[in-house]
Amino acid sequence: MKLFICNDDVNSFDHVINIIQRYLSYPYMQACSIADIVHNNGECLVKSDEDESVIIELYDSLKENGLTVRMGDETN
Repeated sequence: MKLFICNDDVNSFDHVINIIQRYLSYPYMQACSIADIVHNNGECLVKSDEDESVIIELYDSLKENGLTVRMGDETN
């Protein structure tokens, strides 16, 4: 199962970066790169795991913090 962060016109770069760091434990520069990819490409794969419950838990956490996210097995 895969987890993607999708672009929206609601969240600031700083908010997205902070949430990525907090819940995905990525370092600051990687979180910045992800935010940039999301902005320029519409979405970014941020986590892949065979354990669906891991992805669902992260999905819920990111969604609760205002990010636009989706789960799936393929990229668009």
